[in-house]
Amino acid sequence: MRLLGFELRKIWGRPGFLLSVCALLVVNGFLLWYTNLPDGEEPDLAAYRAFGEAIAGMDEAEKGEYVTEYKEAMEGVRFVEEVQALRGMGGEMGETLAAQMLEASPGMFEAWYDIYQSGGYLRFTDSLWQEARLAQELYAQWESCAGYGAYLKSVQENRAALGSIGIFGGAQGDSFSARNVEKSAGDYGRLTEEGIRWMPGRAVTGSMENGWTDLLLLLSVALFVGCLILEEKEKRLFYVTRSTRKGILPDMGARLAALLVHSMAAAGLFYGENLAFYGRAAGFGDLSARLQSLAAYRESCLEIGIGQYILLSVVTKGLALFGFGAVIAALCLLSRRFFLPYIAGGLWYGCSYALYTAIPAASKGAAFKYLNLAGALQTRNLYGAYLNLNIFGRPVSRAALTLGLLGLTILTGVSLSMILFAKGERLELKQGRFPGALPFRPHGNALLHEGHKILVTNRAAVILLLFGALIGYRDLSRQYSLSVQEQYYQDMMLGLEGELTREKEALVLAEEARYEKAFEEIERIEALVSAGEIGQRIGEDMKSAWYGVTAFYPAFTRVWQQYQDICDNGGRFLYDTGYLYLFGIKGGDSRIDLLLLSGGMILAFGGVMAMEDRKGAWNLLGSTRRGKRRIAADKAILCAATAALFSLVPFLCRLGSVQAAFPLRGLGFSARAIPYFRELPAWLPAGGLVAITALWQAALAAAAALAILALSYWRKDSLQAYFFGAVILLVPQILGLLGLPLADCLSLYPLYRWTAGL
Repeated sequence: MRLLGFELRKIWGRPGFLLSVCALLVVNGFLLWYTNLPDGEEPDLAAYRAFGEAIAGMDEAEKGEYVTEYKEAMEGVRFVEEVQALRGMGGEMGETLAAQMLEASPGMFEAWYDIYQSGGYLRFTDSLWQEARLAQELYAQWESCAGYGAYLKSVQENRAALGSIGIFGGAQGDSFSARNVEKSAGDYGRLTEEGIRWMPGRAVTGSMENGWTDLLLLLSVALFVGCLILEEKEKRLFYVTRSTRKGILPDMGARLAALLVHSMAAAGLFYGENLAFYGRAAGFGDLSARLQSLAAYRESCLEIGIGQYILLSVVTKGLALFGFGAVIAALCLLSRRFFLPYIAGGLWYGCSYALYTAIPAASKGAAFKYLNLAGALQTRNLYGAYLNLNIFGRPVSRAALTLGLLGLTILTGVSLSMILFAKGERLELKQGRFPGALPFRPHGNALLHEGHKILVTNRAAVILLLFGALIGYRDLSRQYSLSVQEQYYQDMMLGLEGELTREKEALVLAEEARYEKAFEEIERIEALVSAGEIGQRIGEDMKSAWYGVTAFYPAFTRVWQQYQDICDNGGRFLYDTGYLYLFGIKGGDSRIDLLLLSGGMILAFGGVMAMEDRKGAWNLLGSTRRGKRRIAADKAILCAATAALFSLVPFLCRLGSVQAAFPLRGLGFSARAIPYFRELPAWLPAGGLVAITALWQAALAAAAALAILALSYWRKDSLQAYFFGAVILLVPQILGLLGLPLADCLSLYPLYRWTAGL
């Protein structure tokens, strides 16, 4: 036990190791926040929390009535919205399709029209699409849990039906299918509906099924093993420790025990962070309820509660991490190169993940899908689902096979580590470069030499590539959905694009006359209702057709505004929605982009100046012909240029995703053709405004990089430069994201989206 405590203190007591683990925790927290940002399509996590609070005091019957009514209400509102959209299309086709929908569902339009008009259908979200998705998802979950008794009954009925079929009486009864049905009935035989209390499962599934968290945990274990084995080999300390009384098997046993403690502690710490995040954002509900109360885990054959499942999952993940770490420890003892065990570990997990994602669950190779490292970390499959694999014609539980494989992995890793350490044949690392690697040759040009130091030695290139990939993936994968109003406006403007002609003017005036007639008819019907000539219900039915026309009037007002401006001041028609998204006037993409840009630059350039202080190089550089100032100027030029290029990543990716939904036409037209920019000079084209915006954002990024260099030079320490850079650049932006408008005055955000203030 003294050796175990010593090994833990030796690693956990290092500030560098603790800082690395804290950095991984920060990354995990950032990814939790980042991957759950609202995108306008999926419901926010707060919607699940609000729904859970709404049903908290209900029994199961009341929950069923509530979620059924919620789903029916959203279906009715969607029905009204679709009818209105068809009527707003204009023409005989739209009216015919709307009439067919009304005929197919009589009375539905009238029942939900008032709620649609008032907007009272928004209970937990901010948009019709989000509300409809939430209602559909929650109803499907409730329906799954409400049918749990029928599900258990069907499992037993399958066994009864199997026994009654004569074909299974002989040799066929020994087939895998027959044995699988029999085993399934036995596994589910002890389960009942007792303890099933349905609730939304978003918090539990989000917390426990997170691939990013698993990857960060593997990195923390690899880091621990590196400190445990490789650093001691590098310093040749094993030659000293092996000569002591307990320097061989007890020593390695204590190291492996320390690895087990770290694996369990890391699993609890990282998944504790996940649970805290989702618990606050989405809410858990009653953790004492049966696991099958969550629809995602209905197939589980275990009679355990939700809280017990969480604990069991964390312990299982800790054991999987220990098995991974034990094998890596054996590879570290076997390897003479520092990086080879890490490459092997990366290939191991990468191949496992590829098998898990690529192999279909129902294929003959399902065993290869689940019986690997990635499969062992997916505890939902182990404890929340049910599957028997065909092992020589016998059904064997996937959970039992996975846990058996996990035990074999741990035994193999521990045994190899003990044997290799006892043999003591490779107790040091080879020095020198890897065979075949190109040696570093100092550049004759000081600027190129500084570029190599910054981008390669200081790993700025890796950091910027990672952040660039994250930003690019986010912007390119964003799907802009066109509402029916926007689709109408887009069709109108693309048809009118360019100079005003008689045909275009006639089209605009005819559309304007159609809306005027609709408003006049609505007023006439309201007058008839007021005079008592027709009833209120009949009047509403008569007005509903005209409301379908006026529903698109807000979109037409944008067309009418451009038409009036052209008549008064000249110019051209231009579809402007894409420009509004690109310049950050619509949508909130630019704020997140700036936050990621700032974080990437802080990590990439925070140590550029401080790296010379660590080894006292400034004293030497100050005595050279070019001098300290010229070297600092070279660093500033390189960092500013790199930051400027880095800033173009979100702009170009956003340009591509916006262009796919909202065509950016008329780049040669005057920027004044965009109504938002009516005050700009007439000589500035729209394409020129796009170029100026990109250059401005590049210049702002270059200025931020220079500020980070100044912090690095001032503090003479990388960690302090990171800290002050985060305080100055990141904290105000985060406070702005949290809804504090005064924080924007202290951040770069108003300057970054300067076009919104024109």
